[in-house]
Amino acid sequence: MSWVDDISYFFTPLEESLSDYSANHGTKIGNLLRIHGQSSFPDLEKIKFAVVGVKEFRRSDFQNQSAAPDAVRLKLYELYAPSDQVIGADLGNIEPGETPEDTDAALKQVIANLTTRRIPVIVLGGTQELTFAVHQGYEALEVPVNHTIVDNRIDLGEFRDQLSIQNYLSKIVLHDPSYLFNLTVLGYHAYYADPEVMQLMDKMYFEALRVGEIKADPSVTEPLIRNSDMVSIDMMSVKNESAPGTFEPNGFDGETICRIARYSGMSDKVSTFGIFNYNVNRDVDGQQATLIAQMIWYFIEGFLGRVKEFPLVKKQNFLEYKVQLPEYKEDLVFFKSKRTDKWWMKIPYAVNGSKFSERHHLMPCGYDDYKRASQGEMPDIWWKTYRKLG
Repeated sequence: MSWVDDISYFFTPLEESLSDYSANHGTKIGNLLRIHGQSSFPDLEKIKFAVVGVKEFRRSDFQNQSAAPDAVRLKLYELYAPSDQVIGADLGNIEPGETPEDTDAALKQVIANLTTRRIPVIVLGGTQELTFAVHQGYEALEVPVNHTIVDNRIDLGEFRDQLSIQNYLSKIVLHDPSYLFNLTVLGYHAYYADPEVMQLMDKMYFEALRVGEIKADPSVTEPLIRNSDMVSIDMMSVKNESAPGTFEPNGFDGETICRIARYSGMSDKVSTFGIFNYNVNRDVDGQQATLIAQMIWYFIEGFLGRVKEFPLVKKQNFLEYKVQLPEYKEDLVFFKSKRTDKWWMKIPYAVNGSKFSERHHLMPCGYDDYKRASQGEMPDIWWKTYRKLG
């Protein structure tokens, strides 16, 4: 392994009230997780997913937020597990380093190590600029990656400024070397969207869906999330009614954000699921921590139900459909799973296309994309992906 094998020294063990939770709690999550206590670090060879806390808030106006990850754990451990086969571990917390950049470096190495081991990671932030450190961790894979950001704003601030929650996406998009293939932003508000930023998103063939589109039909997010390696959620995307302390009158409700979390768990590709910008000092009676715990519960439920359909190795499990559009020489090829009814679209190599992007030639899509093609209209996702592959 090219990255440091032993990541245990990046973590502090959980307090005794959490690490000793397992006594007499039956099938609650706190009993089924292997928790990093004072005496032992979980064996990474025996787990299927990991929970990681990060106590870094110094780049924001959030004050004294070190209790945030453990506040979520207190709620999470009390939930009954979706299955008694939960084979996961809570690795503990990454404490703030001497500088925020030191914290970034630790998180980067943790993500690189666990991703290389094919262990999905649930990150309890911390502020959302940590998403940049997570992205850097994917450099170990040396393949283009896709990211989904759930946020009420598109944080493409000034790249030259110091890393912050306002510009971390610029750091990801312009990072050199660039391993970013696609970026999707879910839940943005038009009144927070700079027109120049929206033009840039369109120019780079990235995806952005307004909160209203998703609330009308949350299922539109599933193919986009299914195509992602990382999902990063800003709790400010949830309205205050569902997450007291966000102070946002509009946004996702609890049911919709939990549905997005479940889609993230179901995806065969998602290997990092991060929840950021939880301000524990503004939380009313722990309601926001309770919602975050439920989001994680839905992620775990989705994860335990993964059917491993990507890549499409067993072609007998899929139906193939071909659509001829008059102005195109080649048929559009779609695949539909016999087990889950999910759809994929085959994207051919563009002129001068590189095999470096080979993993993106089969794109998750929806039945509506197939219907659109059947009616003679090229789906947007086909065009955007084809042009990026070129």
